[in-house]
Amino acid sequence: MKGLKKLVLHLAPALFLTLSLQAPAGNPNPVSSGHAACFVYHRFDDNRYPSTNIPASVFREQLTYLAQNNFTVWNLEELVEYMRAGESIPARSVVITIDDAYLSFYEKGLPILEEFGYTATLFVNTSNTGDADYMNWGQVMDAQKRGITIGNHSHAHGHFLNIRENEERKKTFTDDLLQAHSLFVEHLGKIPKLYSYPYGEFDQLMAGILGEEGYRAAAAQNSGILYDRERLFEIPRFPMGGPFATVVGFIEKAQMHPLPVTGKDPQNMVMMHNPPALEVIISKSRIDADRIQCFVDGTRNCITEVREGPENIRIKITARSPLNGRRSLYTITAPLLNGKGWCWFSHVWVNTAIREE
Repeated sequence: MKGLKKLVLHLAPALFLTLSLQAPAGNPNPVSSGHAACFVYHRFDDNRYPSTNIPASVFREQLTYLAQNNFTVWNLEELVEYMRAGESIPARSVVITIDDAYLSFYEKGLPILEEFGYTATLFVNTSNTGDADYMNWGQVMDAQKRGITIGNHSHAHGHFLNIRENEERKKTFTDDLLQAHSLFVEHLGKIPKLYSYPYGEFDQLMAGILGEEGYRAAAAQNSGILYDRERLFEIPRFPMGGPFATVVGFIEKAQMHPLPVTGKDPQNMVMMHNPPALEVIISKSRIDADRIQCFVDGTRNCITEVREGPENIRIKITARSPLNGRRSLYTITAPLLNGKGWCWFSHVWVNTAIREE
């Protein structure tokens, strides 16, 4: 496997089967139903916050590319229901989402979407609505009338994973959810069906609460491709802010395919050791396994161990040095066997010992 600096262990088929990692139930070939690239934006033409900003001119160029190349721009809520019904996603599908409901979206981003007749999903954190630099409820309502789907981005935008005890985290997350619900009902007359995790940080406890409360899906912030209806409460999204907010990068991500990961360990993103180790099982059926590449926060600073079976590859990834940020990304890519595109998968690690305001 030329793409990896690695230790390769060739295993007998029976032994390889004993190494299966936890995988979601359902479709044994989750890539067969098509896929969509999801993008997350925050600020538009607001140079005060470069890491989460995209120039309006670049956003317009991105949408121009979609229009000129016959992409279907989905409303996330409609796509989720489409996938739940077992329908196959058509080729060249993308989803546009916006987190936080900053005023710059209403003033700069929304008019550009309307130029192209495209929809988007706006995730609102209700404690900030109406504050300086944020949309007020009248503007949120107006955006909804203009075809934008409104989703929940929590009430207080908290770091829920900082709460280590499950019952306390469950209560805090549920209380925050209910606070947001009361404001959505008061101002919009209904509770959203979609949720976006603050900072993209979540666990299965939080995802389970959302399902119990009637949500249909939830979006994270690890980069990747939406393709598996069994994972609708961990929808990956490519960030479009700061150095990622380019036309070339957008085109590359819009054309990306999902890496066929059939299991991973751990499931949780909370870092228990630093550097942490991630193990995944990847189906070899659609990818050029000799060209798999691994990255830690965009660099090749990783140690990999690879075990090959007849149909799958098991890869263990560990960063060469401790991770410094609160959130860090392990990414795996590989080209398709037919040479007509690349596949992408990522896993976010959260170091809860690092506090953020």
